[in-house]
Amino acid sequence: MRRLLLLVVVLPLAACGGGSKAKSSPASLVDAVTAAAHKTYAAGSESMSLRASVDASGQTIVLTGNGAFDTKSALGSIRLDVNASPISTTVDEVLVGTGVYLKSPLLAAGLPGGKTWLKLDLGKLHFAGIDLRSLLAQNPGAELERLQALKSATKVGTDQTGTHYRVTATTGPISGYDVWVGGDGYIHRVVVAQASPKVSVTIDLSKFGEKVTAAAPPAAQVYESRNGSIPGLGGLGA
Repeated sequence: MRRLLLLVVVLPLAACGGGSKAKSSPASLVDAVTAAAHKTYAAGSESMSLRASVDASGQTIVLTGNGAFDTKSALGSIRLDVNASPISTTVDEVLVGTGVYLKSPLLAAGLPGGKTWLKLDLGKLHFAGIDLRSLLAQNPGAELERLQALKSATKVGTDQTGTHYRVTATTGPISGYDVWVGGDGYIHRVVVAQASPKVSVTIDLSKFGEKVTAAAPPAAQVYESRNGSIPGLGGLGA
Protein backbone atom coordinates (compact mmCIF):
# COMPACT_ATOMS: atom_id res chain seq x y z
CA MET A 1 0.00 0.00 0.00
CA ARG A 2 2.85 2.40 0.80
CA ARG A 3 4.40 1.86 -2.64
CA LEU A 4 1.01 2.45 -4.28
CA LEU A 5 0.59 5.70 -2.34
CA LEU A 6 4.01 6.89 -3.47
CA LEU A 7 3.20 6.26 -7.12
CA VAL A 8 -0.10 8.09 -6.78
CA VAL A 9 1.73 11.12 -5.41
CA VAL A 10 4.54 11.32 -7.97
CA LEU A 11 2.36 10.96 -11.07
CA PRO A 12 1.74 14.09 -12.98
CA LEU A 13 1.34 15.42 -10.21
CA ALA A 14 2.76 21.97 -10.14
CA ALA A 15 4.58 28.14 -13.78
CA CYS A 16 3.11 47.39 -16.90
CA GLY A 17 2.86 50.77 -17.13
CA GLY A 18 0.41 53.47 -15.98
CA GLY A 19 0.00 55.65 -12.91
CA SER A 20 0.00 54.51 -9.29
CA LYS A 21 -3.81 54.45 -9.05
CA ALA A 22 -4.12 52.08 -12.04
CA LYS A 23 -1.49 49.76 -10.61
CA SER A 24 -3.47 49.22 -7.43
CA SER A 25 -6.86 48.51 -9.03
CA PRO A 26 -8.08 44.89 -9.05
CA ALA A 27 -8.61 44.88 -12.83
CA SER A 28 -5.05 46.00 -13.54
CA LEU A 29 -3.66 43.37 -11.15
CA VAL A 30 -5.57 40.64 -12.98
CA ASP A 31 -4.31 42.05 -16.28
CA ALA A 32 -0.72 42.05 -15.03
CA VAL A 33 -0.79 38.40 -14.01
CA THR A 34 -2.69 37.20 -17.10
CA ALA A 35 -0.26 39.09 -19.34
CA ALA A 36 2.67 37.42 -17.57
CA ALA A 37 1.03 34.00 -17.89
CA HIS A 38 0.40 34.60 -21.58
CA LYS A 39 4.00 35.74 -22.16
CA THR A 40 5.40 32.75 -20.25
CA TYR A 41 3.21 30.27 -22.11
CA ALA A 42 3.99 31.93 -25.46
CA ALA A 43 7.73 31.43 -24.84
CA GLY A 44 7.00 27.80 -25.59
CA SER A 45 9.34 26.18 -23.10
CA GLU A 46 10.93 26.56 -19.69
CA SER A 47 13.15 24.82 -17.20
CA MET A 48 11.59 24.10 -13.84
CA SER A 49 12.44 23.04 -10.34
CA LEU A 50 9.78 21.40 -8.21
CA ARG A 51 9.37 21.17 -4.45
CA ALA A 52 6.29 19.45 -3.10
CA SER A 53 4.90 17.85 0.02
CA VAL A 54 1.81 15.70 0.36
CA ASP A 55 0.14 14.48 3.55
CA ALA A 56 -1.85 11.34 2.84
CA SER A 57 -2.95 8.45 5.03
CA GLY A 58 -1.02 9.90 7.96
CA GLN A 59 2.25 10.03 6.03
CA THR A 60 4.21 12.98 4.64
CA ILE A 61 5.77 12.52 1.23
CA VAL A 62 8.36 15.04 0.01
CA LEU A 63 9.37 15.43 -3.62
CA THR A 64 12.10 17.55 -5.21
CA GLY A 65 13.17 17.59 -8.81
CA ASN A 66 14.43 19.42 -11.89
CA GLY A 67 13.36 19.21 -15.50
CA ALA A 68 12.46 21.08 -18.68
CA PHE A 69 9.27 21.15 -20.73
CA ASP A 70 8.04 22.29 -24.11
CA THR A 71 4.64 23.48 -22.89
CA LYS A 72 2.98 23.76 -26.29
CA SER A 73 3.94 20.27 -27.42
CA ALA A 74 3.49 18.67 -23.96
CA LEU A 75 7.01 17.29 -24.23
CA GLY A 76 9.61 17.14 -21.51
CA SER A 77 11.28 15.27 -18.71
CA ILE A 78 11.97 15.55 -15.00
CA ARG A 79 13.89 13.58 -12.40
CA LEU A 80 12.35 13.42 -8.95
CA ASP A 81 13.77 12.50 -5.56
CA VAL A 82 11.03 11.03 -3.37
CA ASN A 83 11.24 10.70 0.40
CA ALA A 84 8.59 9.04 2.55
CA SER A 85 10.31 7.57 5.58
CA PRO A 86 11.57 4.88 5.52
CA ILE A 87 11.41 4.85 1.70
CA SER A 88 13.74 7.06 -0.32
CA THR A 89 13.85 6.63 -4.08
CA THR A 90 13.98 8.32 -7.47
CA VAL A 91 11.55 8.61 -10.34
CA ASP A 92 12.50 9.50 -13.90
CA GLU A 93 9.56 10.82 -15.91
CA VAL A 94 9.27 11.57 -19.62
CA LEU A 95 6.13 13.27 -20.91
CA VAL A 96 5.08 12.91 -24.55
CA GLY A 97 1.58 14.28 -25.15
CA THR A 98 -0.77 12.54 -22.72
CA GLY A 99 1.62 9.63 -22.32
CA VAL A 100 3.87 9.59 -19.28
CA TYR A 101 6.81 7.19 -19.00
CA LEU A 102 8.06 6.34 -15.52
CA LYS A 103 11.25 4.61 -14.42
CA SER A 104 11.86 3.92 -10.74
CA PRO A 105 13.07 1.26 -8.31
CA LEU A 106 9.47 1.35 -7.02
CA LEU A 107 8.35 -0.19 -10.29
CA ALA A 108 11.25 -2.44 -11.22
CA ALA A 109 10.11 -5.58 -9.40
CA GLY A 110 6.62 -5.48 -10.88
CA LEU A 111 7.48 -4.97 -14.53
CA PRO A 112 7.70 -7.90 -16.97
CA GLY A 113 11.16 -9.19 -17.84
CA GLY A 114 13.24 -6.80 -19.91
CA LYS A 115 10.95 -3.83 -19.27
CA THR A 116 12.37 -0.85 -17.35
CA TRP A 117 9.76 1.84 -18.14
CA LEU A 118 6.04 2.00 -17.41
CA LYS A 119 3.79 3.98 -19.77
CA LEU A 120 0.50 5.43 -18.52
CA ASP A 121 -2.15 7.59 -20.21
CA LEU A 122 -2.72 10.66 -18.02
CA GLY A 123 -6.11 11.22 -19.62
CA LYS A 124 -7.40 8.01 -18.05
CA LEU A 125 -5.89 8.22 -14.56
CA HIS A 126 -7.86 9.21 -11.47
CA PHE A 127 -7.46 8.19 -7.86
CA ALA A 128 -10.05 8.72 -5.15
CA GLY A 129 -11.72 11.39 -7.28
CA ILE A 130 -8.48 13.31 -7.85
CA ASP A 131 -7.43 14.29 -11.37
CA LEU A 132 -3.76 13.41 -11.26
CA ARG A 133 -2.97 15.72 -14.16
CA SER A 134 -3.85 18.65 -11.93
CA LEU A 135 -2.76 17.42 -8.51
CA LEU A 136 0.91 17.59 -9.41
CA ALA A 137 0.92 18.87 -12.96
CA GLN A 138 4.62 18.55 -13.55
CA ASN A 139 4.23 19.97 -17.04
CA PRO A 140 3.65 23.66 -16.11
CA GLY A 141 1.78 24.37 -19.35
CA ALA A 142 -1.61 23.44 -17.90
CA GLU A 143 -1.22 25.85 -14.98
CA LEU A 144 0.04 28.64 -17.25
CA GLU A 145 -3.10 28.25 -19.34
CA ARG A 146 -5.32 28.48 -16.25
CA LEU A 147 -3.50 31.60 -15.09
CA GLN A 148 -4.62 33.36 -18.27
CA ALA A 149 -8.23 33.26 -16.99
CA LEU A 150 -8.45 34.82 -13.53
CA LYS A 151 -11.34 35.97 -11.35
CA SER A 152 -9.26 38.04 -8.96
CA ALA A 153 -5.75 39.07 -8.01
CA THR A 154 -4.22 40.91 -5.05
CA LYS A 155 -0.67 42.15 -4.66
CA VAL A 156 1.12 40.67 -1.65
CA GLY A 157 4.48 42.38 -2.03
CA THR A 158 7.83 42.25 -3.79
CA ASP A 159 10.92 40.16 -3.09
CA GLN A 160 14.00 38.92 -4.93
CA THR A 161 11.90 36.52 -7.03
CA GLY A 162 9.56 39.25 -8.29
CA THR A 163 6.17 40.78 -7.56
CA HIS A 164 4.06 38.39 -5.49
CA TYR A 165 0.36 38.09 -6.32
CA ARG A 166 -2.37 35.93 -4.80
CA VAL A 167 -4.82 34.96 -7.54
CA THR A 168 -7.98 32.95 -8.11
CA ALA A 169 -8.43 31.15 -11.42
CA THR A 170 -11.77 30.56 -13.15
CA THR A 171 -11.11 26.94 -14.11
CA GLY A 172 -9.52 23.84 -12.69
CA PRO A 173 -9.91 21.82 -9.47
CA ILE A 174 -7.32 23.99 -7.72
CA SER A 175 -8.37 27.63 -8.02
CA GLY A 176 -6.02 29.49 -5.64
CA TYR A 177 -2.42 30.28 -6.54
CA ASP A 178 0.47 32.42 -5.38
CA VAL A 179 2.35 33.79 -8.39
CA TRP A 180 5.60 35.74 -8.69
CA VAL A 181 6.14 37.87 -11.81
CA GLY A 182 9.71 38.91 -12.52
CA GLY A 183 10.94 42.23 -13.86
CA ASP A 184 11.24 40.57 -17.29
CA GLY A 185 7.47 39.99 -17.37
CA TYR A 186 7.67 36.20 -17.03
CA ILE A 187 6.18 34.10 -14.24
CA HIS A 188 9.10 32.84 -12.19
CA ARG A 189 7.30 31.04 -9.37
CA VAL A 190 3.93 29.40 -8.80
CA VAL A 191 2.82 27.99 -5.44
CA VAL A 192 -0.26 25.79 -5.21
CA ALA A 193 -1.82 24.58 -1.98
CA GLN A 194 -4.74 22.19 -1.53
CA ALA A 195 -6.42 21.27 1.73
CA SER A 196 -7.70 17.75 1.06
CA PRO A 197 -5.52 15.87 0.51
CA LYS A 198 -3.04 18.36 1.97
CA VAL A 199 -0.71 19.32 -0.86
CA SER A 200 1.83 22.11 -1.28
CA VAL A 201 3.68 22.52 -4.57
CA THR A 202 6.25 25.17 -5.48
CA ILE A 203 7.38 25.46 -9.11
CA ASP A 204 10.24 27.77 -10.10
CA LEU A 205 10.57 28.58 -13.81
CA SER A 206 13.56 29.82 -15.82
CA LYS A 207 15.31 29.56 -19.22
CA PHE A 208 12.20 30.62 -21.13
CA GLY A 209 12.12 29.73 -24.82
CA GLU A 210 15.19 27.50 -24.79
CA LYS A 211 15.11 24.26 -26.77
CA VAL A 212 13.88 21.19 -24.90
CA THR A 213 14.97 17.71 -25.92
CA ALA A 214 13.00 14.68 -24.72
CA ALA A 215 11.91 11.45 -26.35
CA ALA A 216 9.98 8.36 -25.42
CA PRO A 217 12.14 5.42 -24.29
CA PRO A 218 12.75 2.58 -26.79
CA ALA A 219 9.56 0.55 -27.22
CA ALA A 220 11.35 -2.67 -26.25
CA GLN A 221 11.97 -1.23 -22.77
CA VAL A 222 8.38 -0.06 -22.19
CA TYR A 223 5.45 -1.83 -20.56
CA GLU A 224 2.23 0.00 -21.44
CA SER A 225 -0.66 -0.11 -19.01
CA ARG A 226 -3.85 0.22 -21.01
CA ASN A 227 -6.34 0.10 -18.12
CA GLY A 228 -4.51 2.03 -15.39
CA SER A 229 -3.19 -1.03 -13.57
CA ILE A 230 0.42 -1.08 -12.37
CA PRO A 231 2.18 -4.45 -12.11
CA GLY A 232 2.56 -5.40 -8.47
CA LEU A 233 0.68 -2.31 -7.25
CA GLY A 234 -2.86 -2.62 -8.54
CA GLY A 235 -5.16 -0.25 -10.37
CA LEU A 236 -5.26 3.52 -10.66
CA GLY A 237 -7.92 3.68 -13.33
CA ALA A 238 -11.00 5.84 -13.14
